[in-house]
Amino acid sequence: MVDVVCEIRRAGFSADGKAQLDMRSVGTFDWNWFLSAPEHGREILAIGLTAIAANKMIECQIVDPVGPWAQVSAAFLVK
Repeated sequence: MVDVVCEIRRAGFSADGKAQLDMRSVGTFDWNWFLSAPEHGREILAIGLTAIAANKMIECQIVDPVGPWAQVSAAFLVK
């Protein structure tokens, strides 16, 4: 797992119950799409949408290696 603070610009929900997040982390990776685990899809989507609406960052735990469509296992709103 890799812990990173990310900027998020888009968030959505897939038909199979996964949150889809378009994020970047300064110094770690540029804009990429990430998926949540299906059992945490709604919660991670809610955090992503809250971050977008409040213009906040989120801290994510991303399964390594970090790359397009890697899995986000946890997300936290950053103050």
